[in-house]
Amino acid sequence: MLIARHRGFTILELMVGVALLGLLMMLAFPTFTTMMQNARLRAATESILGGLQGARAEALKRNQTAEFLLMAEEPDDALFGTFSANTTGPHWAVRILDGAGLPIDFVEGRSGLEGSGQSNVAALFARISAANLPGGGTIRFDSLGRTNVGVVNATFDVQPSDPNLCRANGGDMRCLRVVVTPGGRVRMCDPSVPAAANETRAC
Repeated sequence: MLIARHRGFTILELMVGVALLGLLMMLAFPTFTTMMQNARLRAATESILGGLQGARAEALKRNQTAEFLLMAEEPDDALFGTFSANTTGPHWAVRILDGAGLPIDFVEGRSGLEGSGQSNVAALFARISAANLPGGGTIRFDSLGRTNVGVVNATFDVQPSDPNLCRANGGDMRCLRVVVTPGGRVRMCDPSVPAAANETRAC
């Protein structure tokens, strides 16, 4: 009577398999790293986008002026009247202003450290840089949803600490931008996409 022999893997076959797996992981690691860094940039951009859209919606709902500001300190709702604007964040807050432009209510705020896996602002991968903000460095939406932005759109660029890593500058990172128009339109775009391309992603 013949007995079937179950043959397993030899040591040599296992070593070859482990070597191939290691090689594949080495090839995939740079792509995975880039993907994770792009995800961090997008999350930070979407946070700014959500804050601005929330401020506009609050202004329309309450029929009052809502103010969005980047801040160096983490937002504390008990101290909303003392918030000071900072064009590089990394935190943001939304508050309601009275007719004289004084803060009267806290709506919401977000720490730039939230969801980043970091406890130190200096260790954050995504950095914010605002440009063309009105005097005072804040975006204000009136009861009709219009802003205090001048003729040139206000922008919030989200990129790593080294801007040369962005696609627009020849790098691999997909750095993004939030644009706010005088009329109150808030949108996210990609500075690396040429405006002449007629794409919705273009800035």
